[in-house]
Amino acid sequence: MKPGENEMPDNGMAEEESRMNPGSERRLKRAAEIISVVFHPIFMPLYGLLIIYSAHTLHSFLPSQIKRMILILVMANNLLLPMAFATFLYARGSIRTFNASDRNERVLLLSFVLMMYSLTAFILLRMQVPTLFRAFFISIAIVTFTILLITIFYRISLHASGIGGLVVLVICMTTVYNIGMLWQSVAVALIAGAVMSSRIYLGDHTPTEVWTGVAAGAVMMGLSLFFMLR
Repeated sequence: MKPGENEMPDNGMAEEESRMNPGSERRLKRAAEIISVVFHPIFMPLYGLLIIYSAHTLHSFLPSQIKRMILILVMANNLLLPMAFATFLYARGSIRTFNASDRNERVLLLSFVLMMYSLTAFILLRMQVPTLFRAFFISIAIVTFTILLITIFYRISLHASGIGGLVVLVICMTTVYNIGMLWQSVAVALIAGAVMSSRIYLGDHTPTEVWTGVAAGAVMMGLSLFFMLR
């Protein structure tokens, strides 16, 4: 057997792997980008509201008119208006991307979002709705304020903060109302892992920034809900 014969299959396999890897990398990157968009922090209040609606508590038996009113309020104040504001800033060149990678861009967007969360919480305080709805949106405002303060000095993952808050919401509801939320718990846990992994995979955040974000969102959401629901 000639010396070079053993090298041919190895080289062929290496070339085949090099042809396959770019496709796999593109698919993984695309999946990570989709996860980052679908579970963007701006959607977290809406997802939290849907979790509350889905749980087998007295809240799930609210009149449909009240549910619809709260849903419209959240969609308008915490989704459509922040998206419109971000689009306006992007059109004016005040922000370079909708991800707001720059610290100043994040502070600007977080300040507006905090104002809208506070407005939603204030309106819910004036409405005849169960305490959980008020507590959740007040907690979101507190979490956002905390993240805003941290962002001034240190960059953390906003995606991780949002999903960390949702994880704690499910835990608090399970504990306070003594109900089973198996599928919600499994879904939120899987989504949390996917979101955290996607932010690291895309290179938008380091593992430290992601874990710091989860900790900040979870701790502040937990403390706020604990004091308001006890």
